[in-house]
Amino acid sequence: MERGMTGDQVLAALWRRKALVGAITAAVFAVGAAVVMTRPNLYEASSVVRVEPQRPSEEMVQRTVSELIEQRLLTVRQELMARPVLQKAIEEMNLYPDIVSEKGVESAVVQMRKDLTVRVEGENAFELTYVSRDPQVAAQVANRLPALFAEETLKLRQAQASRATQLFSEEMDSLAKSVSTWERRIAQFKVDHMGELPEQLEMNMRGLERVSQLMQTKSEELRAAEARRSDLARARNAADSEAGRLEAAESGLSRALVNARTTWTEDHPEVKRLNSELETMTVRRKDAEGRLVADRQERARVATLIEAVQGEIKDLQTQAEAFQKRLDNTPRWAHELGVLNRDYEIARTKYQSVVSRRVEAELAEGLEAKTAQSLFNVISPAGVPAVPAKPDRFGGLLITLLVALGLGVLTGVVLEMRDDSIRDGHELRQRLTLPVLAVVPNMQGKTEKRVLMPTSQTRSGISSPTTLN
Repeated sequence: MERGMTGDQVLAALWRRKALVGAITAAVFAVGAAVVMTRPNLYEASSVVRVEPQRPSEEMVQRTVSELIEQRLLTVRQELMARPVLQKAIEEMNLYPDIVSEKGVESAVVQMRKDLTVRVEGENAFELTYVSRDPQVAAQVANRLPALFAEETLKLRQAQASRATQLFSEEMDSLAKSVSTWERRIAQFKVDHMGELPEQLEMNMRGLERVSQLMQTKSEELRAAEARRSDLARARNAADSEAGRLEAAESGLSRALVNARTTWTEDHPEVKRLNSELETMTVRRKDAEGRLVADRQERARVATLIEAVQGEIKDLQTQAEAFQKRLDNTPRWAHELGVLNRDYEIARTKYQSVVSRRVEAELAEGLEAKTAQSLFNVISPAGVPAVPAKPDRFGGLLITLLVALGLGVLTGVVLEMRDDSIRDGHELRQRLTLPVLAVVPNMQGKTEKRVLMPTSQTRSGISSPTTLN
């Protein structure tokens, strides 16, 4: 039957079972001490790495890697514990050969995660601690892992910068083709509508004005030539009458001279008079006929001039119509050309922007490569540990001793609580409701015998025991 116990009772019970408690304590301590003493020595090596801010600032060069290197501290533990970094370290330094040969690299990675500790220190540094049975290996891994982490980080950042540059290059090639297409379309449009383009509006207006002035001038020349032809026509009629009259008069004189010569001699005054008048009339007739030829030539020249001026006026009218047609079509082509130029300017602006961004991306990629070695600075490299960090043998032995004592005491108390024996009057009074009349003390004799006998009857019919020796 289980019951409660006071401190004195516990001490008494442990004293009665001191041999058993001591044996259990000694056995548990021996086993625990053996475990503590046989555990292998584990050495810890730590290195501290500071993440340097990036230079130059974004005001000078727009970076294509948006993530600041200082932000890597937020995920440094996850990245250091990542499989690529740990697997590379395992393969490079031949770590956990037994685990790799028996269970594979993945199991070795899991074990290395257990042996690795990463803590962020402040705002721009982290501490890496590695535990190994070999102090040389512990120091080697603690110094190599930050370098591997830096290599992977820088490789990732350079890949991001390179992808950004490649992206801008591909976009620039695409936009260059688009710009070339728009330029060809605009050039072909200008060829198809040459003379009717907006930039030729002023030239067409000046050409129309010049043609109008020439038409006015030619019209004046045409009017003057037609007036001259009218005058020549009137003069021709008069000249024709005079030449006919003189010719008729010359014929009459010739007949009169022939008649006079048949009547008189050459020396006759009448013959001489007629001969002189005939010569004079002949000269006058020839002069009139000469003037008539000149008039005819002038009329022909004037007619030719009129025809030429009329042709020029017709050509000028054709030119004026052409200029007017150009001016009428200019607003229409100006709208279409404006649409083409607008789309071309949009494409060209995009192209120039992408070209500028690609140049910045190339600069950023170059700076990323140049500043790569200075981003991670090992300010406290790991040294070879001289003493093991684990196990703490003194603490382990102390804990083992406490556990052994606890188990011994617990065993003694549990046995005592499960023991139903009555060893004194106090226990008897607690366990029975009958009064105890007397207690016979233990005389420490070799033949003593302790017997419990009932005494008087109680109201319930139960007698109180009497202790006899």
